[in-house]
Amino acid sequence: MNDASQLLRAELLLSQECLDRLQRLKRALQENADGADTAEAAQAMLPALNKLNLLDKRKREFLQRAGKTRMTAYVADWPDTEERDTVLHLLQKVHQSEDQMRRELSSTKELLKRSKQFVDFHINVMTQTAANDTYVPPGAAELENRRGIKMFDTNV
Repeated sequence: MNDASQLLRAELLLSQECLDRLQRLKRALQENADGADTAEAAQAMLPALNKLNLLDKRKREFLQRAGKTRMTAYVADWPDTEERDTVLHLLQKVHQSEDQMRRELSSTKELLKRSKQFVDFHINVMTQTAANDTYVPPGAAELENRRGIKMFDTNV
């Protein structure tokens, strides 16, 4: 029974570490349009994510030895004790931490997507990309009918 609480405590600590580093990456993306500190923040996440991955593997092995697929199923067989309540409370905290990490990851992905679009836009401006007259579906041959006016031309 003690192994379960140790695994969950370690998972909670590592999840919080990952969340802190993810928030650092998010701040770097929000505060620096030039991408400063972004690579360092992303690299700082890797050791914590690797530790979390190893812990997840240990947890799966533990559950496999116990003959259960989920930690809640493992705890459900325990008698109603204080230790069971502690483990259930830890499970709830771990799930809350995972949900918060999912939300942070989703917003960080959106920031990365917008950063890429920002870079793409400026590359198009610098390379003077020309616009087409009509919409061309992805994968279709590009129309030969081009305007001859650059997309960002001041004469338009």
